[in-house]
Amino acid sequence: MIDFKIGRSAAQPIDSAIEKACQGMTEPKFVWFTTTVEAFKETSEKMQQRFPHSIVMGTTSIAAFSHEGIFHDSLEVLAIKSGINCVANVLEEANHCPLKYVRRVQDAVRSLGSHGNGDTICLTATNGLIACEESVLSVLNSVLRQENIPVFGGTAGDKGLAEKTYVSLDGKVYDTACVFVLLRNLGGRIHLYRENIYKPICEPLTATKVDAFSRKVMAYDGRPASEMEAKMHALTVTQMDRAFLDSNPVGRIIGKDMYIIANDDIDSDRQTMKYHARIYENDQIVMLQPDDYRQVNKETMARIRRDVPRPAFSIMVNCLARTLLFKSEGYADEFFRSMGTALGEYIGWGGYGEQIYEQHFNQTMIAAVFE
Repeated sequence: MIDFKIGRSAAQPIDSAIEKACQGMTEPKFVWFTTTVEAFKETSEKMQQRFPHSIVMGTTSIAAFSHEGIFHDSLEVLAIKSGINCVANVLEEANHCPLKYVRRVQDAVRSLGSHGNGDTICLTATNGLIACEESVLSVLNSVLRQENIPVFGGTAGDKGLAEKTYVSLDGKVYDTACVFVLLRNLGGRIHLYRENIYKPICEPLTATKVDAFSRKVMAYDGRPASEMEAKMHALTVTQMDRAFLDSNPVGRIIGKDMYIIANDDIDSDRQTMKYHARIYENDQIVMLQPDDYRQVNKETMARIRRDVPRPAFSIMVNCLARTLLFKSEGYADEFFRSMGTALGEYIGWGGYGEQIYEQHFNQTMIAAVFE
């Protein structure tokens, strides 16, 4: 059985925010928190002072998500006292060379010791706006793949301004890093879910000319990428404005799965498409449009309830873009509350991407449900 508490308060003033959100939390093994960019540095330091013998890990987020709804300008805290084993560390220089720190992943696995199949995840929070997610995943999975420990996490967020994001571990704040913790559930499995609210409108196209590291595609099927994306939507390139780009991502087909990749922009040559995740040469790509997300949400919740009828608690990552979409349509609070009927008590955050297993993607909701 997992002994945990979830607390929340307004993000500022910081001392009273921590006092209220952390009420009743004593000697936890692991503390996870989200708060605003403005309050993050001081909150990180004071959270570590409050829990000096705990692993304390945090990220900035567009908002705080929980079974009680969506809350802006808030501090949200999860503290786990027992029922888990955990080991944490950080991959620094994530925008340049996270591989330098691969030994930290190896050491964490050794420190964790034994684990069973399906009872352990690597929970991550990675700085946004520096295009480092794929490099971080490569380093983590070079070790974790052999251990059958899946990566589950997200990119840090802000209020949608794309200005600055932070993550922290044990009071130290980073803006070019990935903080991670190996979490083992001693009482059961950890089930992972991924929800996609977009549907394909065409057969797959082949990415035939790419610059993967800068997340650009110059051509699909030998034709200019912007032209092909517009054509699949029965538009011209000039009609693909900001609203269209934000609402109609692309899907990367890997086996039987599809991972959403958000449009960044049309490059200055008006032919190249820029994205928020990497597309590689010969990748199969479909163009997407919004599906009936309320129906998709119902199906997701039904699947989780079947698999885990009595969850201990859950951790959610809901993309910043999805959060803004739901807010604009007056659905955000209803969505987060209704997810509590499947996830139980949960804590969540939203930023500029989601990561699960070996993939980085966008505009998706992922959840880790602890038995």
